[in-house]
Amino acid sequence: MNLWRRPAVWAAAALLLSGVGGGAWALGLLPGGSACGGSALRITIAAQPEIAPALREVADRFNVEEHRVAGRCVDAHVEPVSPAGYLGDAALRAKADAWVPESSLWLETARDRGGTSVPEGGTPVAATPVVLATPRPAEAELRDADVDFGWELLLKDKAGGIPLARYSADPAAGMSGTIAMIAIEQVAAGEADDVAKALRENAPGRPDESSGGSMTVLADFIGAERFDRPLAVTTEQAVVAYNDTHRPNPIVSLMPDEGTLMLDHPYVVTTGDQDRQNAAEAFKAALESRPAHDTLHRAGFRAPDGTLPAVYAKQHGFTEEPPPSLRFPTREQVDEALTSWGT
Repeated sequence: MNLWRRPAVWAAAALLLSGVGGGAWALGLLPGGSACGGSALRITIAAQPEIAPALREVADRFNVEEHRVAGRCVDAHVEPVSPAGYLGDAALRAKADAWVPESSLWLETARDRGGTSVPEGGTPVAATPVVLATPRPAEAELRDADVDFGWELLLKDKAGGIPLARYSADPAAGMSGTIAMIAIEQVAAGEADDVAKALRENAPGRPDESSGGSMTVLADFIGAERFDRPLAVTTEQAVVAYNDTHRPNPIVSLMPDEGTLMLDHPYVVTTGDQDRQNAAEAFKAALESRPAHDTLHRAGFRAPDGTLPAVYAKQHGFTEEPPPSLRFPTREQVDEALTSWGT
């Protein structure tokens, strides 16, 4: 399975997610009807921290609707956890009934590490492209200096005479960092080692179980030296989340001229218990509803095919159409990027 699906496959996923006629709903797991009996059937969805708040909002609505499995009401609980935290915590993996990492690549990584409960593929929930970001005044300076906004900016400690402080997540901990290294290799082959050293020096610590790589990188904007203009590898959605809590000092999402790759946030059911599988499938079906789509779009996520409805594109300052794509990497290239910061 390819990590980043090609446009035709993304389009098929979008069609799948556009209605609520299939999936768990076909199993008769609709809300309403007779009251639930006995104790609630509680399920846990381990989710990438950046998408967890939106999934919690969907879960709150889902739980109020009283979905039933085997006569018991399903109580969906979303627990934020980084992929590194999920893979490193056996107790959490045993407790979780479903998993939503930031990228399908983590599914392959989990299986490579012996995670036999993790399926080979999942259902994309929402996409967000990896981008560059900088504070608005720094963007204006760079534009005035006629600086091109491309991945090669990560190779430079100055652009147009303007000093840059470059930030990225460790590729082994955050997939935005992996994509950055893939992009550098594509646009400036042979210089990836040099940029890896520079980015490693500014890198935040590895995300713990409750933090996310893209947002952790942006937290370091506050600590940048005044004479350096911070430039971070992050995601469109992380920019939206950052600006929601830093309204007086917003940052700007910069789409690299050469294109980018997207994080697809696949939903996979991992429990072996049949009733819990049905309950997790019911929650997945809820994520395919229009209200869930609206919740995810408000949070800054695109549809799995990379599109964004006009109202949300205008609200966030993004394009409606998917961004241009880099070449899809081979598994060997992905593995090289994952280990590119190793000392």
